[in-house]
Amino acid sequence: MKKKAFTLIELMLTVMIIAILVSIAIPNYINTVERARAREARATLESIRAAEQSYAAERRDFIAPTNDAEWNAIGLENPNTGTNASWSYTVTTGPLNIQASRLTGPYALQTISLDENGVEAGTWGL
Repeated sequence: MKKKAFTLIELMLTVMIIAILVSIAIPNYINTVERARAREARATLESIRAAEQSYAAERRDFIAPTNDAEWNAIGLENPNTGTNASWSYTVTTGPLNIQASRLTGPYALQTISLDENGVEAGTWGL
């Protein structure tokens, strides 16, 4: 009796098909993860903007927080600390501008910013 088995060509073809599928899937996965991180940064920017507007309504001035105490003064935890900090957040006043800069990954140094009216700008390419 003759044993049935895969030939070397069949195995190589299977490996090539899997390699092609993986080469398509990995970039799509990376882009999906980066878009999710960008949405997270936008939500954080909106939270900072709302906290700054609340602070300014009480004290008639914005604050540019640089340490934990100043972040707590506007009612937020410092978003620049933590184990999963993939963005750096900065606030400038006069007029208010809040910026998130990507620290790591394929889109490092890309930025998203909001002004006091909620208008978005930046170099984010997704």
